[in-house]
Amino acid sequence: MTNLVVVNPATEEAIAELPQATREDVRRAIDAAWDAFASWSALPLRKRTRVLLKTAELAEAAREDLLKTLVAESGKPIRDAEAEITRAIDIFRSSAEEAKLILEGSAPRVDAYEYPIGNENRLVVAVREPVGVVGGALSYNNPASTFAHKVAPVIAAGNTVVVKPSSYTPLTALKFLEIMKRAGVPEGVVNVVVGSGEEVFDELIQSDKVAGINFTGSTAVGLQVAAKAASRGKKFMIAPGGSDPAVVFKDADLDAAARIVARARYENAGQNCNATKRVFVEREVYPRFVELLLGYVKAIRVGDPMDYSTDMGPLISEKIVKAMDGVVKDALEKGAKLAAGGRRMNRRGYFYEPTVLLFDGDAEAKALREEVFGPVLPVVPFEGEEEAVRLANATQYGLQSAVFTSDYRKALRVARGIKAGAVMINESTRVRFDALPYGGVKMSGFGWREGVRSTMIYYTEPKFLVFGL
Repeated sequence: MTNLVVVNPATEEAIAELPQATREDVRRAIDAAWDAFASWSALPLRKRTRVLLKTAELAEAAREDLLKTLVAESGKPIRDAEAEITRAIDIFRSSAEEAKLILEGSAPRVDAYEYPIGNENRLVVAVREPVGVVGGALSYNNPASTFAHKVAPVIAAGNTVVVKPSSYTPLTALKFLEIMKRAGVPEGVVNVVVGSGEEVFDELIQSDKVAGINFTGSTAVGLQVAAKAASRGKKFMIAPGGSDPAVVFKDADLDAAARIVARARYENAGQNCNATKRVFVEREVYPRFVELLLGYVKAIRVGDPMDYSTDMGPLISEKIVKAMDGVVKDALEKGAKLAAGGRRMNRRGYFYEPTVLLFDGDAEAKALREEVFGPVLPVVPFEGEEEAVRLANATQYGLQSAVFTSDYRKALRVARGIKAGAVMINESTRVRFDALPYGGVKMSGFGWREGVRSTMIYYTEPKFLVFGL
């Protein structure tokens, strides 16, 4: 099998070459996790959480190395990379803290029930037990935080893991694995396999030793993973994509809305599942909003992701650059006007101009129907709340959304109408609380929602211990 070459998307230069795991390698990783499960799950919770807290401490000390690695392989601007490393560290800490509460158990008062007879002579203790080995897939756009989500709460609960990082960004996961080993995680508890997603996940799903699957990625692939996992009787948690809308009413603070939307769309070159991907603006203020938006978009500094003055870096690959060209071409054919950007930048690297497409109404365009994972933003006018809700709901997705208005009664009405896992009022669609369940509806939500608390609950099973007195 050929080695995996990791490329810096800002320079198109190879920065690492790694051996790709064979199916036998994946099986060995599963066996290691299986063998480690009994002793790891039997450890007192304080000892498991101690490893997580030590990992957070050592990751903080290794911040500069992690930053350089993350920026080099993902192209994420260093200011955003700093935020992601902070976030990953916080997920390890909060997993240690939340475990004490989520896994504390309870003693239900069965003597409150008539049946079964004799409940007054029974003591019931409810506990949660880990499911076993959990397989995980990480995303390329947030390699540090998805590693933390797929590992920290899962092993805090007593499980062991085998995770596969994206082939674009495997180095950050490997760095975190090194840190965890120095923090004292026993051999086999955390395993990282680098290789083909199809081969690795086929092994994870087919193995009787794997109890659960934890996937972050596209909706199309997520559906396949969910179907295969379900057919094998495995638990599955899928964090799929979205096409998050922002709805801007005429009574909103238009400048604030334009500023928030610009940041929410072009952060990380638009490569976030909860980026604002469509904007609908009340027709009366549409020209003014577009003027304000274009002011913020044209001020975006695109360049070297290691430069602290850079706002936006490259896309992850040549393939995604070509995909953006296709989205823009399709939009122009469907009646859109190009207000900014629209092409690859004339420089080395996978850079694409921050792009704004203006539509005069709804259209069957890719930019308005599909998840566009790049810096392309369609802006559409609407008239009235009913049309705003209809446009916001006009995709198969329903991850997050935003409503901008000074009328909170209106905000509540519209929020109730929008089909999404979360609606932000005068806030960015990018808002996420890592301890809380995160996910959506429709094709942005199947399986359990990810979050430190919900992940620990999902990858443990309730067990009742009944004592006759």
